[in-house]
Amino acid sequence: MKITKLLTLICIIVLNTVFAQEKVENDPDEPVVTLGEISSLQSKVLNKTIPLSIHLPENYDSSRKSYPVLYMLGSDYRARFAMLASTLDYMGEGQIPEMILIGIDLPEGNRILLPTRENQDTTIPDNYINFFETELMPHVDNKYRTAPFRVLFGGSNSGFFTVYTLLNNPLLFNGYFASSPSLMVIPEVLQQKIKSGSLKTLSKNRSLHIIYSDDEGLTNHVSEFTRVLTENKPESFTYKVDELVNQGHVPAMDFTMFLLTLYPDFNPFNPGENLESLDKVTQHFDRLSKRYGYEIKTPISVIFNLGFHTIRSKNLIAAEEIFQYSLEVYPEGKESYLGMGLVRKAQGQLESARVMFEKALTIDPDFSLAKRWLQRLKN
Repeated sequence: MKITKLLTLICIIVLNTVFAQEKVENDPDEPVVTLGEISSLQSKVLNKTIPLSIHLPENYDSSRKSYPVLYMLGSDYRARFAMLASTLDYMGEGQIPEMILIGIDLPEGNRILLPTRENQDTTIPDNYINFFETELMPHVDNKYRTAPFRVLFGGSNSGFFTVYTLLNNPLLFNGYFASSPSLMVIPEVLQQKIKSGSLKTLSKNRSLHIIYSDDEGLTNHVSEFTRVLTENKPESFTYKVDELVNQGHVPAMDFTMFLLTLYPDFNPFNPGENLESLDKVTQHFDRLSKRYGYEIKTPISVIFNLGFHTIRSKNLIAAEEIFQYSLEVYPEGKESYLGMGLVRKAQGQLESARVMFEKALTIDPDFSLAKRWLQRLKN
């Protein structure tokens, strides 16, 4: 992605976050405005109640899909949680698949995820890994429609915990995002775990992405860590390191970069420039499903975009096939009915078009595009 596009995307996300944070500050008892809901889980492993912040994809309640899950450490940092949630909403289905966001609050501060200063005891971070594996993740999988693909995100001390979790239990998550991780903590222990720990014998695909800035004093620590990792990593493991320039601790643009690296070719199609066939588009998402290990349906936004441009190209037979497929895969999707309504309108079947537009409005009474096209039929 070109830097101008990335900056534009980040600006939009930041604006969304500003509006969200403003409302949180006006009413601090609210979780993260409409971007999340408060929950909690009583942990026997940690012997305390863990506050959680949950953000579901926009169409979660009306869909039948299962979603990958992204776990964020430190969601009590409300502005950060709001930014992650709005980023997932903005990029979802266009550049990445829609995801469930689970925020784990750390009221004591993320320092709790580090070994103790006195004797470098790792009991607490070890217990948090156990909490994830035996309590939190089973709880989330039982309560929500989750796909078998999980990502862990942490920044600063939480970023250390992300790396520490990878080295101790690499199969727990599919992807690990570490922003400005505190790798200066027990570096020798981390290096020894790379050389002889669970990661050494890893046979399944896993990935780590580290992002930090050149002005926070981490360059030498990250360089030494990645040197040892490069010399000892298994073939199934991939990692990426990005050093940014003058972006400060836990750079604001990290999350967008993480997601684009995890899903580099999620949606390569631009029907406005090159009109592909429905078969070619669905085959692409079938390949992604095999790569990531869970079903990634062709997103309804991709189908609609393809179908709309096919209508504009005057190939109504192909357009009808595309939106018939959309109705079969997404019978609850308002865009499926809108698209078929546009096909019927182009075919001159105005009554059938009206029925389709009205069906879209029964799914979402505020669907402005359906309202607009229905009004055009009446004029």
